[in-house]
Amino acid sequence: MTNYLRAFRWTQEQLRNPKGLPISVRLLCEAHRRLLDGVRSAGKQPGELRRSQNWIGGTRPGNAVFVPPPPEHVSTLLADMERFIHDTTTDLQPMVKLALIHAQFETIHPFLDGNGRIGRLLIAALFEHWRLLSEPLMYLSGYLKQHQAEYYRRLSAIRTEGDWESWVRFFLEGVAIAAGDAEKNIIEVASLVATDRRRLLQSTKAGPASYRLFEMLPMMPRFTIERVRQQLDTSFPTATAAVKVLEELGIVTEMTGQKKNRSYSYQAYVELLSR
Repeated sequence: MTNYLRAFRWTQEQLRNPKGLPISVRLLCEAHRRLLDGVRSAGKQPGELRRSQNWIGGTRPGNAVFVPPPPEHVSTLLADMERFIHDTTTDLQPMVKLALIHAQFETIHPFLDGNGRIGRLLIAALFEHWRLLSEPLMYLSGYLKQHQAEYYRRLSAIRTEGDWESWVRFFLEGVAIAAGDAEKNIIEVASLVATDRRRLLQSTKAGPASYRLFEMLPMMPRFTIERVRQQLDTSFPTATAAVKVLEELGIVTEMTGQKKNRSYSYQAYVELLSR
């Protein structure tokens, strides 16, 4: 599991727990601590707001593309952002408000490292906090990365020209495209699983263990026979036979080409999600 996923899942748990942390500066700092956990680099200050000046592009603030606010202003600016997040008096649409919050966070650039990832995590957290999505099924980060040059250009135009409208338009176009892609991907994944389930049910070799294994595949698309044995709470021969049924049907593929320590993948499913 990557540090980003670990940080996001922790954030999810906090937001879903009545006693957990709300969307706040403290939540972002704790997520940042988990994001940089184990990163080998002194001075990254995991979980802490920056205490020194940072910049984007160039070798020093004097020739940088963008210089965020001085460190002594970071806490105050984040507190303003937190108040804006929880302000219920505004009549702004949630998506527009989200666009403004993301631009505000990236402009403050409160950490020495990981600001982009925490900024994207905040987007996903707010989708959940405002109940815009019940699950993180929309990958807006992919759109922002794919259009990275325009992303930076739109943010820069806010800072230099006060052009908020173009930024909001760009952000909302990204949401629309990401939502369309998510819907298409969900349909393709559901279709794949339904087709493979039908093939398995029609097989004369399939039994209860192979059925149970198949239903686990979406949450365990890569696995070893030992992992299957543990998950099914069964014997090694039974787990091996269950995997063999799915392999003969072409549902799962052996990835190592070895006779020992073999690893399997629900490859068509993995490729759909990776795309």
